[in-house]
Amino acid sequence: MNRRIVAAALVCLFALALAGAGPAAAQDSGEKKFEVTLLGTGTPFPSINRFGPAILVRAGGKYLLFDCGRGVTQRLFQIKLPFGKIDHLFLTHLHSDHVVGIPDLWLSGWLGAPWARRRAPFAVTGPEGTANMMANLEKAYAWDIETRLTDQKLPPLGVQVAATDMSEGMVYDSDGVKVTAFKVNHGKLIDPAYGYRIEFDGRTVVLSGDTK
Repeated sequence: MNRRIVAAALVCLFALALAGAGPAAAQDSGEKKFEVTLLGTGTPFPSINRFGPAILVRAGGKYLLFDCGRGVTQRLFQIKLPFGKIDHLFLTHLHSDHVVGIPDLWLSGWLGAPWARRRAPFAVTGPEGTANMMANLEKAYAWDIETRLTDQKLPPLGVQVAATDMSEGMVYDSDGVKVTAFKVNHGKLIDPAYGYRIEFDGRTVVLSGDTK
């Protein structure tokens, strides 16, 4: 299927999921807030107006990020959400346009600036290969990490990685927020690829990920 057609279909799917969520996207206040923000809905095409795939879900006091495409840090900065507030990153699949923003979010989010300041390990859950990818990113950026530890005295905990390979089923259950992964058809050779169902306070939103 043509990539542009797939991308257009995905945007429609995301919009339908958001619209169908009803109260899930409502502007609730305080600890009951359930809010979905499309940070990016783009494709590998480097459009300045449409950044890479990334969906932010706020459920109560949790900030969950689904995919981490190009420009995710700029979008988070734009909505004034410090990078260190992201509690967990979930990946639908490992195509580069869905993961290329990870090093920026991970390493920039560790800095001491007010828009960063992660003080807990960078938690990532995704399909088979996620843990290996993150381990190799740690190797790739070893010089940067070591230099900032010694020069800037940044807290070591904030750059640690907690990466998990997952399969179908519930992959997150914390403070009343539940995330369930389900397989989707992104193509015969693109397997596994996942969508996610997020539940909180009697409300639900479903994200398809890339699918046909």
